[in-house]
Amino acid sequence: MLLGFDCQGWIEAIGGLVIGLIALYSSYDHVNLFSSTIYLNQQWGIWLIVASLAVVAIDAQLASRSRLRAAHEAAEERDRATEARERQAEETQRQGQGIALLRGAALLSARVQLDPSKLNRSRLNAFLALLAEQNRIDRQEPGGPL
Repeated sequence: MLLGFDCQGWIEAIGGLVIGLIALYSSYDHVNLFSSTIYLNQQWGIWLIVASLAVVAIDAQLASRSRLRAAHEAAEERDRATEARERQAEETQRQGQGIALLRGAALLSARVQLDPSKLNRSRLNAFLALLAEQNRIDRQEPGGPL
């Protein structure tokens, strides 16, 4: 962005300059409005052309800034959407891990109920101890190494 103009702004400013030059080198001693002609002193015609060029330049610069701001806002919105998708993916992964733990607990519990052997009980107790430790870490309870 040079002098506050983007590519479209430069095109608009150059187009306005060309139209101003055409008006300057053609008949600029009168203005036709609604089927009536208003005659102007030639010096006034030049000042009107210069004023219109200033308005064109200001409009082109404001439009360039507006487009730049819109592009930044769109990029920020895309970033927010990406972050939301990443948070959702992390939450889905945590839920999947939780479901896997529940399945493991159900499997070990069923084994103990179907075959209450010492081996199955020790497996279930080890699993429950692991869950308790993970729960303590998740809650960040004091009283043990992390």
